[in-house]
Amino acid sequence: MIHKYYCENDSEFVIAQFDDDIVWQGAGEYENARGIVALTNLFRNFQGKIPACEIFQEEYVVQKIAPYAYLCTGKMWIATKPETGVSLRVHQRITAVFRWSGKSFKCCHLHVSNPYDDMAADDIGFPAKMANQSYQYLKEQVELQKKQLIAQTEMLRRLSYEDALTGIYNRNKFIETVKEAHSQRFTRIGIAYFDLNELKMVNDTYGHSAGDELICRVATHLWNAFPERVYRTGGDEFVVVDTAMEELAFYNAVHIAEEKMQAENISFSTGISWRSINYNIEEQFEEADRLMYQEKRKFYSIKKEDKKFFKNA
Repeated sequence: MIHKYYCENDSEFVIAQFDDDIVWQGAGEYENARGIVALTNLFRNFQGKIPACEIFQEEYVVQKIAPYAYLCTGKMWIATKPETGVSLRVHQRITAVFRWSGKSFKCCHLHVSNPYDDMAADDIGFPAKMANQSYQYLKEQVELQKKQLIAQTEMLRRLSYEDALTGIYNRNKFIETVKEAHSQRFTRIGIAYFDLNELKMVNDTYGHSAGDELICRVATHLWNAFPERVYRTGGDEFVVVDTAMEELAFYNAVHIAEEKMQAENISFSTGISWRSINYNIEEQFEEADRLMYQEKRKFYSIKKEDKKFFKNA
């Protein structure tokens, strides 16, 4: 009877199990009736109004209470199926008395003991209002979780491309940019390689916090000159990848960034490569890297000669 009612909503099968003189007490506070005529009308009104459910963890006990009369008590979990569009999971108890009618056992007493507050006054045979409210709440929570997951995914994606110290793009993003350059057609590519001079000396003399501050200042100047186009590829190494500027504008932007850093007595070496035909991002990166190291060797060579001069003076 329970499975036919909740899983198939087969009211006619349930009605066929009733005794003529049946007493019914439903889950709602005002759900009660007596007699086969009243219950037939009532349960036929339930037809088509009970969403398909699943029943599990059922336990039943049958006791003989009189000759040809049996008391059946049971408890179970009832949950609506996902495809119904409502969400409800309740623990339900049932008490039924069956007696021999001369041809078969018929149910003469039926009591379903859901809490009264589960049923609204206009519910018919099922706590539909609460189920719909639960489903709407569940949908809202799912949508909220989706938004949170999207936000978290975006944050993780951003963090995977963001340098933790400076906030500019990191080496992962640079590698991704190089890969994208192979699949896209550009009219030009400008590469500028910047490398700090004597960062180790700053760290050893003034501490790593001073070195970190210096790195951040360089990152800020480069990002201001080339927004969204600067990558920190190593401890003291920065690369600019630009595909929009004309050659003169690109070199001017590099010059502006260099002037800003020189004004703060930041020592650095630079290598530049710009092409509008036959561009190749790896070749240009190697070219800029080579030019930067030439400038760096020149810087340390001059510094070495200066030390010799002051030592001999």
